[in-house]
Amino acid sequence: MANPSRPDTDELEEQSGGRKIQARELRRLLGLLCAHPALLWGGLALVLLATGAALLEPRLFGYAIDEAIIPRNESKLVELAIVFLVIECVRAASTIGQGYLFTLLGQRVMQELRLALLSHLQRLPMSLYDRTPAGKLVTRVTNDIGSLAEMFSAGFVTIVTNILTVLGILVWLILLDAKLAIVAMAIFPVLVGFAVYFSARLRIAYREARSRLSSLNAFLAENIMGMRVVQLFVRESRQLDRFSRVNESYTEAQIGSVRVFAFFQPSITWASGIAMAAVVAVGGHRAYQDEIPVGVLVAFFAYVLTVFQPIREIADKWNLFLSGMASAERIFSILDWPVEGEQTRLRDPLRPIRREGLPALLGEIVFENVWFAYVDEQWVLKDFSCRISAGSRVGVVGHTGAGKSTLISLLLRFYEPGRGRILLDGRDLRDYDRRELRARIGMIQQDVFLFSGSLRENIDLFRDDVSAVELPPGLAEKELYERGVNLSMGERQRLAFYRARAARPDFWILDEATANVDSSTEQEISSLLRSEASGRTQILVAHRLATIRDADLILVLHQGQLLESGRHEELMAARGLYAKMVELQRIEGRVRDGAAVAADQDRVVSGASPGPA
Repeated sequence: MANPSRPDTDELEEQSGGRKIQARELRRLLGLLCAHPALLWGGLALVLLATGAALLEPRLFGYAIDEAIIPRNESKLVELAIVFLVIECVRAASTIGQGYLFTLLGQRVMQELRLALLSHLQRLPMSLYDRTPAGKLVTRVTNDIGSLAEMFSAGFVTIVTNILTVLGILVWLILLDAKLAIVAMAIFPVLVGFAVYFSARLRIAYREARSRLSSLNAFLAENIMGMRVVQLFVRESRQLDRFSRVNESYTEAQIGSVRVFAFFQPSITWASGIAMAAVVAVGGHRAYQDEIPVGVLVAFFAYVLTVFQPIREIADKWNLFLSGMASAERIFSILDWPVEGEQTRLRDPLRPIRREGLPALLGEIVFENVWFAYVDEQWVLKDFSCRISAGSRVGVVGHTGAGKSTLISLLLRFYEPGRGRILLDGRDLRDYDRRELRARIGMIQQDVFLFSGSLRENIDLFRDDVSAVELPPGLAEKELYERGVNLSMGERQRLAFYRARAARPDFWILDEATANVDSSTEQEISSLLRSEASGRTQILVAHRLATIRDADLILVLHQGQLLESGRHEELMAARGLYAKMVELQRIEGRVRDGAAVAADQDRVVSGASPGPA
């Protein structure tokens, strides 16, 4: 049954990101930064040192005018020049050091976030992957993490440095002349108003842009994986039109954020011009009246000119900061999704499952009045009850949509029953640890997913605690392309069998594993399974009914209900749905055989050799 507590990804992207959410995400980011105290506090110390050095420069200019240039004191001028040079060296070294430390800090945090995201994705229930495009999740792990890294390497240091610079300049202005400082700072409430107004709109614009980027990446990922179908049905132009609309939507969102930011910078320039004009007028008048020394006035001018430069830089980097915070909100929203089983700490990896430490399963399975629906109460299984004896060979058949694969998903605990329960060896299935349960099941699917890498790596799935699988010389290290496209369907199914056998399972599940292979490969896999799984419970979801004729029990599902059960002979004698399905496949087989004979006869008449029977 669908989990109502888990929000859909699209809903998450549309959630409001108000001040409370932004503050919460900022606190979580600060918590990640504080996990590296040496880098954080070392960088902040260098920021303070560089800022202090920069703040001394305008005051030295004024002091040089009043104490050295106007009195014509050359020795004092030389001393001040040396002091200025030392301050510049300290400032340069501190700036280099802070940039390195904060960049290193950002990369460390991003590395941990990427690991945490993948670790969390591995814990999420399968229902999420049924509803979430892979491209959206990839965007979170790549683009959003990249946006955060850019915020740390460029935006964070700049904003912190410039905030300290502005505060330091304001202190210097008050110390130099409090009355003139009031004139200079009169425009600051207007600047704060501009900042609040534009930052709120920028935050919305960046969130929208990130959401549409996820949709764009999801579209690309889906179409690249489905390129064979696109080209097969000659749908290139139609798919390009669809992508054009998605691309246009993303471009509009990006332009919207640029449009908002385009008005932000000029407002700061306008405010700085007003403040400087007021200071020149009032300060110049007071200098004429000898109320303020010339050197102090020059220093004041320098500070007023300087104070708006960091404000401009904050505005320049504010877009990076807001973009990074929008990405942080999306990243943490994934980390907040409920996981399968017990939640662990952010950096805790999933512990490896050692097969030797697990008690063996007998494989007795009991379904007691099981109901299940993927959405609301649209039941896929309805009051399903049956008992599977330990060590038996059970076939599960039925038309498409009857609930066969759903039954397997419930056994693997990819989903939980909406009603009723499933017992394994007399114990409720929900009492088993999911990962330990799955480690004891040998699963072979119809669609075998293969990773790029060697054949050996795909069999042991990068584990070092499995027994070696004997393969022909040179085959074990054969390199596979993405999804194993350089293997035939039969080779993939053989590999799937070896992969399942490497885990030494207590019982086996085959979900239409031989539906798409030829008869020879089907017989080979069936023979391997009989020798390997002898005495163990086997559940075979079958499309070809001939593969389960000798099963100890056959379950016939129809529209989510158990319609018939029994051995092959019993079901044939009952003349129910199973018997009709068997007869239909016999007719289909005769038609195929007849077509093959007719084709051979045509080849003989034309003088060609007949094909294989």
